[in-house]
Amino acid sequence: SCVYLPRYLESTWFIWVTQMNHIPMDIDYDQNKDWVSTQLHATCNVKQSLFNDWFTGHLNFQIEH
Repeated sequence: SCVYLPRYLESTWFIWVTQMNHIPMDIDYDQNKDWVSTQLHATCNVKQSLFNDWFTGHLNFQIEH
């Protein structure tokens, strides 16, 4: 039974971090941009804070990641 709490916390952390870093921005596909420009336009960084930086291991900087 003591195994379930750490697994729950780990699962919650994993979902928080992966979803925060993989939600794309809306883009207009008709602009015929190259792949790199499209990726930069569709990606966003999550607001920087001491908590977000620590909690995500700095993966909140999605463009740089």
